Amino acid sequence: MTLPSTTSSRTLPTSRAFPRTHPRPTQGWLNDPNGICRLDGTWHVFFQYNPHSSRHDAIHWGHLSSPDLVHWQEEPVALSPQRHGPDAFGCWSGVVTVDHGRPVAVYSGVEAADNRSRVTLATGTDDLRSWRQEGVTAAEMPADPDVVAVRDPFLFHWAGRRYALQGAGLADGRAAILLYDAADLERWSYLGVWLTSDHPVLSADLGASIWECPQLVELTEGERSRWVLIVSRWMRQEDGSGRLQDVRYVVGRMTGTSDDDGGGARADVPRFSPEACGAVDTGPAFYAPQVLALEDRALLWGWSWETRPVELSDEEGWAGLLTWPRELRLDGDVLASMPATECAGHRGRPLDLPSSAAVVELPDAVELRATGGDAAMRLLLCGPAGEREVWSGRAATVVVDGSLVEVYAPDRPSHTLRAYPQDGETWCAAVDPGTVTGWALGPSTP
Repeated sequence: MTLPSTTSSRTLPTSRAFPRTHPRPTQGWLNDPNGICRLDGTWHVFFQYNPHSSRHDAIHWGHLSSPDLVHWQEEPVALSPQRHGPDAFGCWSGVVTVDHGRPVAVYSGVEAADNRSRVTLATGTDDLRSWRQEGVTAAEMPADPDVVAVRDPFLFHWAGRRYALQGAGLADGRAAILLYDAADLERWSYLGVWLTSDHPVLSADLGASIWECPQLVELTEGERSRWVLIVSRWMRQEDGSGRLQDVRYVVGRMTGTSDDDGGGARADVPRFSPEACGAVDTGPAFYAPQVLALEDRALLWGWSWETRPVELSDEEGWAGLLTWPRELRLDGDVLASMPATECAGHRGRPLDLPSSAAVVELPDAVELRATGGDAAMRLLLCGPAGEREVWSGRAATVVVDGSLVEVYAPDRPSHTLRAYPQDGETWCAAVDPGTVTGWALGPSTP
């Protein structure tokens, strides 16, 4: 779980909107998960963070660690904006890797409130609890005049060589992914535009002004494997501001094209051939996920933003949640997910669900799981003024944690939304008898 299930002595918010099993600090703004890794048996999740306000400003990297994906410890802030540095305006999204035995954070250093950024490096100690920010820049904005926005570096390996992606926007309004040779982590070589939103397979489904937070992972289905590219769609508005639209995926094949690496050697440069695309999550409160590829599975965390008035977040002093880690799988061309196996560790007492059709009251943190493949469920908030439906449909698993709702099915995208219990309201569910089991979540759940 999160801090509420740890031994932390910090005072927790009393708001019923605050989660019990989803990790986040007790105060401050939180958005994109970053730098997710597992080193020496410990899980580390970093994230975009403003420790001083519930609003997006002066972005740091917060840090949580866990031995088991259930019990989380809040660590010291990892990265902070450096005055006169490449990240003076903020330390934006990126990843953590190990390079020549040293942990390195690879992130977007932002100097001003525009769409320009630099790939910036910081070196960590072996336990990732202390970081040295010396303004090392691995890649500047490309000199290409067609590239007007760049952000969110991501590293991957192909044919034994390290490459990198960045999300981008082009002068003609298309979104793009840029490719780099990152064999030398401190000196990236720009290889050009890798994919654009007007590709025939993508043009009807992935249009955007900027593709943010690109993630690339190889998933195995049966005896074959395919690659999945995940992007978050940023849409430019008439006033120049941006709207965070949704998260989409592209499934396809990777092939190699021999190319000169600049030193006379030949490198097998990866090429991506899209085959199909779709939604990573169909809910209204999910964005900027990060994927961690392990030997036997791929886990994804996402950011769930607030859908309540910003003044309420100001009053309570916090905004933004991270989802549970989700295990990804391909079902044909469909990218589906379910909670990571470890999340069962959040379960407390079993619920006594009725044997006849009825609306049953739930605790503020609960997991409902279908006894078969999936089950019909209705999720409600019930109070003196009556019932208000939060979600209904068929699902394999529904998780409620304070104000966060996550819905999972094995053959469909996940669905993430927010709903805020008011005074006198109780979480309730209506299910067909015998189709669902449930548990209160977290050791502190009444």
